[in-house]
Amino acid sequence: MTSAHDVEAVRAAEQAAAAGLPGGLVTLVERASAALAGVVGSELRAAAGRVYGSRAVLLVGSGTNGGDALHAGALL
Repeated sequence: MTSAHDVEAVRAAEQAAAAGLPGGLVTLVERASAALAGVVGSELRAAAGRVYGSRAVLLVGSGTNGGDALHAGALL
């Protein structure tokens, strides 16, 4: 079964998580994007044997999730 959370619930969760971090939402985005880049890097190594020189497509929307994806792409 697939489930989803509405925008208000996600934003409330992000704000609550960010409130306890030095740097707030910026730190949360940096941590999320670093984790995403790590997972994608592992997938690229498994599929292509390398990260450097590999290609990935970024689907970047608006909001902090788009910021996560954009920053993760920059890290890769």
